[in-house]
Amino acid sequence: MASPRLPPLTSLRAFEAVARRSSFKAAAEELFVTPTAISHQIRQLEAHLGLRVLERTPRAVRLTAEGSVLYEATASGFAEIARAVAQLRLRQAPAILTLTATTAFLSHWMVPRLTELRRLLPDIDLRLHASDAIVELRSGGVGAAIRYGKGPFAGVATIPLRDDVFGPVCSPGLGLTKLEDLRQATLIHIDGRQVPAPAPDWPRWCAEAGLLDVDTQAGVRFPDSAVAVQAAVAGHGVAIVSLVLVADALAAGLLVAPFAPVLRGGTYYFACAPDLESRPDIVAMRAWFLSVMSEPWRHSSAV
Repeated sequence: MASPRLPPLTSLRAFEAVARRSSFKAAAEELFVTPTAISHQIRQLEAHLGLRVLERTPRAVRLTAEGSVLYEATASGFAEIARAVAQLRLRQAPAILTLTATTAFLSHWMVPRLTELRRLLPDIDLRLHASDAIVELRSGGVGAAIRYGKGPFAGVATIPLRDDVFGPVCSPGLGLTKLEDLRQATLIHIDGRQVPAPAPDWPRWCAEAGLLDVDTQAGVRFPDSAVAVQAAVAGHGVAIVSLVLVADALAAGLLVAPFAPVLRGGTYYFACAPDLESRPDIVAMRAWFLSVMSEPWRHSSAV
């Protein structure tokens, strides 16, 4: 048996909009046509069906009994089509992966390597989120993180990437080469550092180095390591910072690390929401971090 011939889709769309909005004018604005065009589509629909679907008065538009039956079907049908189209568009859109880390990690370590990571994950809409506070990881939100400290971290799947080390760095323009040079150098302090513990600060480092006649409270103070590194690059003094985070500045000759010893810090971890642990983009990102961050720090006084 042949299927009944359906009315034109444009006339059904116009009818559904008029019935839902109870207005020819509002329906016309929604569909970006004129009220006259809407009236033409309704007349075409009624001629095709051989019955009236709308009662029009100067003040209102009402559904007939037959129009109510047709509206229920068209409203449901167009809603299903809209949902299907949305799903198809979602499949075509790049997957969003948000990575959170501290401001210092993102600015000093992640940003210089961002092109490499994007090349690895070309189909991922990668977004970086900077926060020095721990951010909840969950599907549909921030999915992955670089956590720092001493694991394990509750509620997330983690894998250690590498241990951190801290040491004094400064601009090569200062010409500091001998441990004794620190007695006349300006010391840069970081007041906002909360991890690791004990703090990798000047009192601890000088005690380790056996340099006991240095005023470890003198110098200049900054609220975080990102600003302290900028000050060191600019030649304003010597800062004790993560040698992992400033590896690029050391390799480029913007900074030197002329003095031993180094202080052990925390550990960098790759973390993700537990239900995302096996998602392909998370697996690829985790493998990349493991590969890039796996080489341990080796102290060298020559840069």
